[in-house]
Amino acid sequence: MPELVDVIFLDIDGVLLPFGGIRDNYSKDSLSFTEGCIFPDCTMDALTTLLQRIYNISLDIAPSITKNKALCKPTIQGNPVVVLSSSWRARSEFIQDILASIRAYVGAKGLEDASTLQIWENHLESFFDITDPHFHVTRHDEIYKWVKENTTREGKQISQYSKDAARKYVVRSWIALDDEDLVNVEGIVSQDAMGHAVQTKSSVGLTLHDVDVGVHLVKKQMQDFHGIST
Repeated sequence: MPELVDVIFLDIDGVLLPFGGIRDNYSKDSLSFTEGCIFPDCTMDALTTLLQRIYNISLDIAPSITKNKALCKPTIQGNPVVVLSSSWRARSEFIQDILASIRAYVGAKGLEDASTLQIWENHLESFFDITDPHFHVTRHDEIYKWVKENTTREGKQISQYSKDAARKYVVRSWIALDDEDLVNVEGIVSQDAMGHAVQTKSSVGLTLHDVDVGVHLVKKQMQDFHGIST
């Protein structure tokens, strides 16, 4: 049976790595880094929190007619996976820099909180996938190309950066973390993107407020996918 996944498209610059006016938003002492990680702790902490909160989403499906009463009210749980959508995806050495930073962060934080290691364990050696590294247009179109190719049929990981090329999955929900505007693109408003885009501030990066927005969007999509009324 295909695995249900909740996709997080991850940009780097302006999301994990703030730029431009960063000193106006963080004091010198408040912007800390874990040794070996090129991203500040604040954005890595926020991304870790997002993964944890999506994983912890728990939805009950209304009872259905079944002979097995134990299955009358199954519980649906979140299953977050990360797809790299940043321009960093175009260079294999950049991808390895990101993964090395994640491992350094998780290695340090995991000593303090075992849940950090658990939530990141499937992304320490590779991403779930990356958007097409040879397709460079607007970020909106790059992401929607991946979405179209992976939601119109049962998806299969085919990227060389994916951990299991034969793994079968179905995209249940997706959100995009990006400092680019994915809703207003070249004078056109993408109504669909409103339900998926989490726009960060470039000089701040991912925040807990952004996490709240992302969790809300994922939960809504999960409810729609499983036909759960709110």
